[in-house]
Amino acid sequence: MVILQHLYHARQAEYIIALLGLFGFIAFWRLLNGPGSRREGATVAVGSFSSRLGGFLAPTDVLFHPGHSWARLESGDTVTVGMDDFAAKLLGSADSISLPKPGSKVKQGSLGWGFKTDSRVIHMLSPVEGEVIEVNEAAANSPAEAFEDPYGSGWLFKVKSANLTCNTKNMIPAAMVGEWFENARRSLSSRGLPKETSPMFADGGEPIKGIARVVDPQRWDELAREFFLTK
Repeated sequence: MVILQHLYHARQAEYIIALLGLFGFIAFWRLLNGPGSRREGATVAVGSFSSRLGGFLAPTDVLFHPGHSWARLESGDTVTVGMDDFAAKLLGSADSISLPKPGSKVKQGSLGWGFKTDSRVIHMLSPVEGEVIEVNEAAANSPAEAFEDPYGSGWLFKVKSANLTCNTKNMIPAAMVGEWFENARRSLSSRGLPKETSPMFADGGEPIKGIARVVDPQRWDELAREFFLTK
């Protein structure tokens, strides 16, 4: 039990450090660009997709969590949750998805769900806290749904949250989403992505599926955990 507590606190500390680094970068970016600046292609009409940000789809009606999950306010205090396009492309597929049960509680920045593929389990963090009121059985029964349409029919579960205002403070600012995805793309490319696949990340090209396996065939699950902040 003591060992488990140490591991839990260590993981929480890593998450806090990652957030502090992100917020420091956000503060620097805002200072550099000024309050009225706007990057081309960073925002599009509400409810639609951008042409691609860093090569990845990003609707403007969702909030992104640093661990590559998203939250969409539906009505009142109900929030729909899922993984973003970067996460979907990074993993490419999964044999099964383990979702929280209705009535259970999730916390922002804590483990929210897991994917199992090739006997390896990769968890992702919940972007919000609250009570799970519904899960997407279609995605649970057919994981491909979540990877093919992560912002639509591939949503994972819905949460009733009474702390949304506080939760949104730990999400990626809308003006920073494009830069955030681009940094993720650059990080992957710098890890030895084969030259024949790199053009699929350049000039708005569509990313390949299963990027983690291409970058690191042996330790792709560790790479995924690094980007999902669950390593």
